[in-house]
Amino acid sequence: MSENIRLVKNLTDAERKRLFGWGENIFGVDDAKFSWRPKELHFILDVDGDPVSHVGLIDHTVSVGGQAVRVAGVGAVVTAGEMHGRGYAQKTLRHAEKYMCEELEVEFGLLFCLDHLVSFYARQNWQLLREPVEFDQPAGKMVSTFNVMVLPCGERVWPTGQTDLQSLPW
Repeated sequence: MSENIRLVKNLTDAERKRLFGWGENIFGVDDAKFSWRPKELHFILDVDGDPVSHVGLIDHTVSVGGQAVRVAGVGAVVTAGEMHGRGYAQKTLRHAEKYMCEELEVEFGLLFCLDHLVSFYARQNWQLLREPVEFDQPAGKMVSTFNVMVLPCGERVWPTGQTDLQSLPW
């Protein structure tokens, strides 16, 4: 069995269907009815040429307590349903983390996650933010009801204060 992780700017329709079309409400966020920002970069883990796992990235600057902080927004972390439990999401995420810290040279990764995923990301050294995080929606600013986690790419400590994404969430 061969595994390969590749970086693409755009997903094909077949990749979208394979990675995101295998179930209902696969991210568990449909009830929120939020507008989401499309990812700019896509890491895809292929097994024997078949896409099985995905991590999307956005290069963005947020405001934290009035300070500009450059982040890689991480989103759409998923593994196709029947491929769960094999470590593919972790491998793909690790690859994306290395890229965002070493190639994009951002200060932090930033992601949104549901309660049941906090421990998964915490095991990868992501840290839960305790202060409010707000983001844009068509009707105006909203405070996130989801957990928000950050991953330091260097020595900088996440600043204190409210975080404003200054964009749609990812």
